[in-house]
Amino acid sequence: MPARDGFTSVFSKVTRRGQWVLPHTLRVATFMGHVNLDLTQVAIAPGGASIEVLSLLGDVEIVVPRSLRIECSVNPVLGDFEVKATNVAPPSPTAPLVRISGSAVLGRVRVRVVDPSAPRWWETWLEQRRARGRRRRGAERAPGA
Repeated sequence: MPARDGFTSVFSKVTRRGQWVLPHTLRVATFMGHVNLDLTQVAIAPGGASIEVLSLLGDVEIVVPRSLRIECSVNPVLGDFEVKATNVAPPSPTAPLVRISGSAVLGRVRVRVVDPSAPRWWETWLEQRRARGRRRRGAERAPGA
């Protein structure tokens, strides 16, 4: 596992998703840009990892699977920091730990905890539309309707 790595986004977008190795220390900096880190398929070394964030007039979004523990310490200065974990069971106490720290100056850092096996919102919506269509077609065929 690499010890250090980093991303810089200046007036641009950086996305990291799929299968990749999270180093012990990952530094992310953005100036009027966007960085999207998807940790749902990431490999983490024993002992955990640390993500250091600096967002200046930019956005950093980190997607974390519910199988990882996270500790967050981000200081917004005229910016925004949010951790969103809805309907997600807490991870195991022995799960790998990811520490997220840094600053958001006139920028935003958002951490979303997700269940990778749960259906996406559009899959749920599409299934509801299909079920509604099947009910309508069934009511049209029923005698006396």
